[in-house]
Amino acid sequence: MDLGNKEKRIKYLEDKFDNLLDIIGQNYGRSLMKELVSRLDLTIDGFNKEMSELFTSLKSRESDRQKYLKNRNTSSKNKKHVNVKKLTKWEEKLKELEQIK
Repeated sequence: MDLGNKEKRIKYLEDKFDNLLDIIGQNYGRSLMKELVSRLDLTIDGFNKEMSELFTSLKSRESDRQKYLKNRNTSSKNKKHVNVKKLTKWEEKLKELEQIK
């Protein structure tokens, strides 16, 4: 069942309501069935739209998160690299002495 295709969806809903009307009888009539199908169709359209927007938002957030993590890892590596390069020979000697203690 392709709920994204409006014509197929309406046909599916009408078929299901035809079966339901056969079971409960013709007490409510065709006009009620058409109103129910119309409301269900609007509900399905709204749901599909909301889900599409949700997935688009999730994809965007994940992409932003991946970029942030990549930038953070890159800057973290650069800082470590820069710190090592900035130490003078005297500072390196002091660092070695501190590690021995």
